[in-house]
Amino acid sequence: MQERWIWAVAATAMYAAISLISGRFAGAADWTATFLGLYAASYSVFGALLLGAVARWWRGGSPALWRPFMLSVGSLAAALEIALHARLGVASASIDRWMVALLGLLIAALLARLLPGRIVHLWLSLERRQYDIGA
Repeated sequence: MQERWIWAVAATAMYAAISLISGRFAGAADWTATFLGLYAASYSVFGALLLGAVARWWRGGSPALWRPFMLSVGSLAAALEIALHARLGVASASIDRWMVALLGLLIAALLARLLPGRIVHLWLSLERRQYDIGA
């Protein structure tokens, strides 16, 4: 029970950190490629934490349901964060930032599919052979 709260609080803290840091740079007209890369990486970490939290809170589901749910909630959270910091006249920059955030979330979803089973089982708190084919 306590483990699910740790993952939820960690995901919330990461989201707050992203929001605070990007809020400081929201007024900047031109984000550098380095900052956009760090923005995508931070949303990737947020997506990994969010996926771990979803896996622990939604025990009746499966990884095939957790990943789209994480992408949906994460994309809404990214849109909210960007909308809170949006300035007038920079709609295209907001869309670009949202797509970079989605790319980071997608990296987390793909890693959950591509990493070795042992790592994914630890990350998503799966039973050893619960979702293996033929189990």
